[in-house]
Amino acid sequence: MDVPGLSRPFTYRVPQELEEEVQAGVCVAVPFGGREMVGYVIELTASANGIEQVKDIHAVIKDACVLNPPLLHLAGWISDYYSASLSSAARAIVPEVMSATVTSTIRVVNPAAVHPSSPAQKKLVSTLCDMGGEADADILKVKCGVEKFNPTLRQLKNRGAIEIARILELPKAKPLIVKGLQIVDGEDTSEFDGVAVRAPRQAELIRELAKSQSPVRQSELLKRLGTSTSPVKALIDKGFAEKVDMQVRRRPYESREITDSPKFELSRDQQNAVDVIGEGFDAQSTQTTLVYGVTGSGKTEVYLQSIQRVIDEGKSCIALVPEISLTVHLMDAYRARFGDRMAILHSKLSVGERHDEWRRIESGEARVVLGARSAVFAPISNLGLVVVDEEHEPSYKQDHSPRYSARKVAEERAEFEEASVILGSATPSIETFHRASSGEIRLAVMGKRIDDRPMPTVSAIDLREEFAEGRRNIFSEQLQEGIAERLRRGEQTILFVNRRGYASSLLCRACGHTPKCDNCEVSLAYHSARKTLRCHHCDEQHPAPTVCPNCGSPHIRQFGIGTEKVEEEVRKLFPESNVIRMDADTTRRKNAHSLLLDTFREGRADILVGTQMVAKGLDFPNVTLVGVVSADVSLHLPDFRAAERTFQLLTQVSGRSGRGNLPGETIIQSFSPDHYAIRASMRHDYLGFYGQEVNYRREVGYPPFTQLINIVSSDPVDGYSEERLHEIRRSIEERMPTGSVALLGPAPAPLSKLRGFYRSHLVLKITEFEMRREIMTILQSILSEKPSSMLQGLIVDVDPLTML
Repeated sequence: MDVPGLSRPFTYRVPQELEEEVQAGVCVAVPFGGREMVGYVIELTASANGIEQVKDIHAVIKDACVLNPPLLHLAGWISDYYSASLSSAARAIVPEVMSATVTSTIRVVNPAAVHPSSPAQKKLVSTLCDMGGEADADILKVKCGVEKFNPTLRQLKNRGAIEIARILELPKAKPLIVKGLQIVDGEDTSEFDGVAVRAPRQAELIRELAKSQSPVRQSELLKRLGTSTSPVKALIDKGFAEKVDMQVRRRPYESREITDSPKFELSRDQQNAVDVIGEGFDAQSTQTTLVYGVTGSGKTEVYLQSIQRVIDEGKSCIALVPEISLTVHLMDAYRARFGDRMAILHSKLSVGERHDEWRRIESGEARVVLGARSAVFAPISNLGLVVVDEEHEPSYKQDHSPRYSARKVAEERAEFEEASVILGSATPSIETFHRASSGEIRLAVMGKRIDDRPMPTVSAIDLREEFAEGRRNIFSEQLQEGIAERLRRGEQTILFVNRRGYASSLLCRACGHTPKCDNCEVSLAYHSARKTLRCHHCDEQHPAPTVCPNCGSPHIRQFGIGTEKVEEEVRKLFPESNVIRMDADTTRRKNAHSLLLDTFREGRADILVGTQMVAKGLDFPNVTLVGVVSADVSLHLPDFRAAERTFQLLTQVSGRSGRGNLPGETIIQSFSPDHYAIRASMRHDYLGFYGQEVNYRREVGYPPFTQLINIVSSDPVDGYSEERLHEIRRSIEERMPTGSVALLGPAPAPLSKLRGFYRSHLVLKITEFEMRREIMTILQSILSEKPSSMLQGLIVDVDPLTML
């Protein structure tokens, strides 16, 4: 049940009349806390395990999503592995259902069955009859005023006087019903031939209806034939056609035509990757293959051909991408190959679109699912393959409970269903490549671009030298000249900025004051379009001051660079260019990703300014220059993954250049151009970076050589967040096996205040991997023994991807 704070399942009795309907995984209405709630059946047992008072399940919710065995398994596994409640795990899988409500409709069936000596039964049925014999349960309860309403309802139901229909009210997630037209059943359309000459529009309509074996949507039919509703009315009046309600599918993509896409002839590297993956298929057991391929090496075609093999064998596939923008980008390619056998799942779908796609997948109509993180829970059957593209991406990790990694969940699901997994990346995570290099998973290497196209040339600009020479522009001389040259040649440029907004903060040059968020320990970002200061963590907003609020000086200026500022500078330097910006601010609206990418793909824009969403997976053949405005934003974060993140970002965004027949170039601007992450990215040298980084991880005891659990404590009172972590540490030290866990902290978190709460953290390093399950059991036991007041504001993040 979706009840905050519930950490265990509850036991209910299955009434005899529901025995055939109640199975593990079905959605039910149950009494809880004096009202009906939505829950899922986890398992069926023969007894109540000694529980004395067991309530009955009220009803099975037939129109709700069902947790099939794989999804039921994942709910339990996520709860156990990530130390989360079962209800939060179920909510992650079917969020619409878990936020739904149960409505009950009471109908009179046999008024004579009322017990003659029960005034309550008589009053309830009498009120119901006065209301037309049918009413909503909540309204009836108010109208009749019977004190023991629910017991009286049960008595009447048992006597056959009334029936109770329960419906799951999903928030807007209902089938879309529209008006359709069809030929009247049994009507001989040949009779219409005599009047066809006098009524050509009617004849055209009837011919179109006759072609279809099912109703046709009226609005689409009239639009297709270019006619009005008058011929329709005439056909209905003459008895040839009739209007009917029909259910139509909401399509989460544009209705433009997509031509079929044949298989491409594979390069040697691509064929080798397909063969390695195929060997995994032939093994008849769960196999994971890392496809390590440089940018532009054709990994997508490897995925498509591997998926096709799975489809040909009668199985299904889930393909995950880390960004919604990549879902949009790849959608046409997947639709061209798999047509209506493909479904889309991501968070930007409307509730109705998600409902329709879920049902298509559940029914088996769609056998390929493409989507972002949550698509790993698609209710697909007979799973044969899960593809995790850009497997290194941190967006696969959910940042709220349950804090699962879709990559990890994908492998667990594949193992449960005996399916295969493909992990693909040009810059694999250190943990994944370590698994491949140690032989734990298979490895396929694609070291060359398609048609042996050269990798882009990469140069680094030392911003320290630029400043020493008096240049204070956003763009170095080399980058500015590079953009100008692309405009002259009719080629395109991508400018990568790892921060949205106009500037990272305001700074008073008189007293050094920087406006900060009242709720978070961060500077407020300046947004030029609305002249506001905004916190990118809690979204607090203020009008930007024109004088320093601390000393009153007028010398308060923007400091740092954001996408808005870069866009403005580009328009100032190159007024003849067409510039578009792609960040969280410009992609809020539905289909915004698709519209912006189409604009750029079709050559209607010369320069694309964007954040991380333009750094990976996108393929624009006319892009010959990538400019990294500042490579230092992620490099100096207080996080042991900072160097890895920087290398991955620079390598990925560099790979957007030179993917067509024209050679590419990347220019990186940095104050730390000699850092090993930047030098390795300039050489496209993943193996060199991996060797240096993995040695550092081994020395300091970080993943892949340990497993981390980050316990974060938040509290509105400064000091208490750290105090309760000290108590938890003492319990861990008393009960954990000696040498199995190393403890770091408690200490203030790098982001020490967030949304008004002070934050501290305690980090557990598991050094004995074989003891992980025992350690997690002890940790969960320790937490379960603490009072609920202590657990409020406590986060247990297993395998954290950031320590902020």
